Amino acid sequence: MRPEVRIEHRYPTAFGFLCQHGPQALAILHDLIARANDVDGRLVVEASTRGIADRLGFLSKDSVHRRLRQLARAGVIEAVDRDSSSAFGPTTYVVHLEHSGITVVADDGLSA
Repeated sequence: MRPEVRIEHRYPTAFGFLCQHGPQALAILHDLIARANDVDGRLVVEASTRGIADRLGFLSKDSVHRRLRQLARAGVIEAVDRDSSSAFGPTTYVVHLEHSGITVVADDGLSA
């Protein structure tokens, strides 16, 4: 069972992040953060566009794909490994929360 995480927003920095990226990108980022693991002090998560869309339920896979690209262009997420066997397979992302006003703390000690 995954540990419970606390995602905190520090204002006004987090509000600026929300204004810049929008609520869809923020919802996707929350999904990634909630599933991330601490790997050598970095937030690392494996996710697929379809998986995120299925979990969120209110965004299409196309909307998720656009927002993932947006977050990647902004340097908030970084794709580090792509399963080359499938265009629809999961990708490993490193989540960079610096300058976002967002922090995460998990019961297992993960903190970013």
